Amino acid sequence: MELSFFAEMAWKSALISGAALAFAMLLRSRAAADRAMVLRIGVAMLLALPLIVLFLPALEIVAFAAPAAPALPSAAYAGLSLADLGTLPPAAEPTIWDDPTPLIVLAYLGGLVMVGGRLVAGLFMLHRWTRAARDVTCPEWQAALDRVRWSAGDPESIRLMVSDLVKSPLSWGWLRPVILIDPDTLDEPEDAEAILAHEVAHIARRDWLSLMLARVAATLFWFNPLVWLLEREIVQQAEEAADLEAAQRVDPARYAETLLSWARFNGMVPANSIAPTSSALGRRVRAVLDRSTRERPTGSVWTRIAMLLCLGIAAPVAAAKLVAAAQDPAAVPEAPAAPAAPSAPSAPDPVAPPAPPAPPAPLDIELPAIPEVPDMTPAIEGALAVLPQVPRIVASATASVEPSLRLAQVEMRRAGRSHAEIDEAMREARREITRAQAEARRTRDREVAEAMREARREIAQAHRVRRVEVAAAMREAQRAIAAVPRTVAVSMASAATGMERGAAGMERGADQMERTAHRLESDPAYREEQIRRAREQGETVTHEQLIDAADDMRDGAEGMREGAREMRESAARMRRGES
Repeated sequence: MELSFFAEMAWKSALISGAALAFAMLLRSRAAADRAMVLRIGVAMLLALPLIVLFLPALEIVAFAAPAAPALPSAAYAGLSLADLGTLPPAAEPTIWDDPTPLIVLAYLGGLVMVGGRLVAGLFMLHRWTRAARDVTCPEWQAALDRVRWSAGDPESIRLMVSDLVKSPLSWGWLRPVILIDPDTLDEPEDAEAILAHEVAHIARRDWLSLMLARVAATLFWFNPLVWLLEREIVQQAEEAADLEAAQRVDPARYAETLLSWARFNGMVPANSIAPTSSALGRRVRAVLDRSTRERPTGSVWTRIAMLLCLGIAAPVAAAKLVAAAQDPAAVPEAPAAPAAPSAPSAPDPVAPPAPPAPPAPLDIELPAIPEVPDMTPAIEGALAVLPQVPRIVASATASVEPSLRLAQVEMRRAGRSHAEIDEAMREARREITRAQAEARRTRDREVAEAMREARREIAQAHRVRRVEVAAAMREAQRAIAAVPRTVAVSMASAATGMERGAAGMERGADQMERTAHRLESDPAYREEQIRRAREQGETVTHEQLIDAADDMRDGAEGMREGAREMRESAARMRRGES
């Protein structure tokens, strides 16, 4: 591998990751599942990037001027004799700093081994947990699984198991997915449907496969912070999408309480877990409680356009190759020719001694060229040359949509004409009905009047016969109607009480998180205890990470308080009888 290959991977992976994150941000008003699809396209292009660069034809782009050709080093030594060359100083020995490519390759391989080793260790831990787990036989959990498992593609392949090694419910696996729960969660069957609905939503959406592909991309491009940001955003959007699907099956307030009960640190195990991180807790709770967020449709036309644009930008970037402009052959300097050897002098007469041999021509010895240090400036300038092509790609994608828009306009105009024809036919039908009614009144006036009188007599007879029953039914109906407001008020008051309890739980959780954050910042002994516990779980945590986590916990506590305030406002409206 050459240094230019790593530079190419760096700027291309940055552009692809940045494009995917930008399009996902533009879809922030759409459903979380739509944003997750755009991010998945970015991960797929990152994984295909090395294969495209190595094996497919390149899309050459002239990005910088060709460097000037250096003068031949042999020209400086033309005309020197062997004696003069012996007095020249010896050439400097090449060092590792003349070509830093081996150092960069070693650094990349070292990072690849560290990040990939963590991923392999996480998979090994999941296999060990699953081997030590046992099947869940609790009837409540099995009934909840039977209610929610049918949204998955292969519901019979889902296994529900309990393990003493896991901290919170999680799911992993592709062909034979597994849901693991801890013993404490098994003892709370009232949360079974909420937890299983979340994990089955992950299985139905193939989120574990997306998570693994994102982790592999982060392993290959571990040196690029945008790839890590893309991997984290994929996990976040997958959790939000699973939350919203689960909230459609259970009460959103109850589901928010379940999230609060699992608010803790997430480990680095590559699995989908319902337990939110402290920084994402407030965001997930607000999304679950916001009705407009829960009811956002998926698969809109803007989502499809964003997916096409992401693919249309990532594919040319992956295939692009920055090349130098062709150099003019006339501008290349030629090496000076060595002077010709002088001819031997002619003899004065036949008896003269032979002429001395001609002196040898000056030697033209080429000394080895000193290796040049690679220049990264052309590669950086080449990356900037790709950006002007983005408007053209966007315009091309937009142009493909315009025929559909024109066809829709034509159909709308046709629909307008059809509506006008329908209105005219309806008016004609009304006129025919009016004429028929007038004719019927003229020809059958007496028959209709007689029939009406007979009907009135029958109605009066029925009223006299069933007056008592009708009066009793009316009184019963009035009592039932009078009881409806009380029943509705009791139900709304009960729901308001439940929401207030949920808000109180959120506030208690926020207080606990703030106290924990304060201890993490001010108590070194408490941080040492947390580091020791993490070490026992096979994780590595530093004091700086715990202090940074304290800031995230405060943000999460603020989000919890905001969610609690919204829940109290909803409870107050319900007590007032408002919708």
